[in-house]
Amino acid sequence: MPALLASYLTRFLPWLIGGLCVIGCLIYVWYLRDQLRTAQGDIASAQSTIVQLSAINQQNLVALKVLRAEDAAWQATLATTLASDSQITRFTDGLLQTIATAPAKNDAAVAPVLADTLASIAQTQGVPR
Repeated sequence: MPALLASYLTRFLPWLIGGLCVIGCLIYVWYLRDQLRTAQGDIASAQSTIVQLSAINQQNLVALKVLRAEDAAWQATLATTLASDSQITRFTDGLLQTIATAPAKNDAAVAPVLADTLASIAQTQGVPR
């Protein structure tokens, strides 16, 4: 019996190997087609994402232009405010210098309410009395 089985096996072995190779090739082709289908789906998804991100990028560019315009306006306002503040500071410093260098004969009695008010203003401005 083993001899008969061996003779059939040797006669059909090339056909069996060939059939297994064909089946293996068919499975491999099926696998490649499945991978191709998956890759095409990924590409479509990526293209959709790119379109969405491009739209968001355009919105961000518009917002950036608005923010830059606002920043320029704020910078201009800041420069104006600093110039005004500098002018007020120079004026105040001039007044304080005039008061500090005034001769003693210019000092006179001041109403207590006015003296307290002036002292509180000076304290609020951070100027020592």
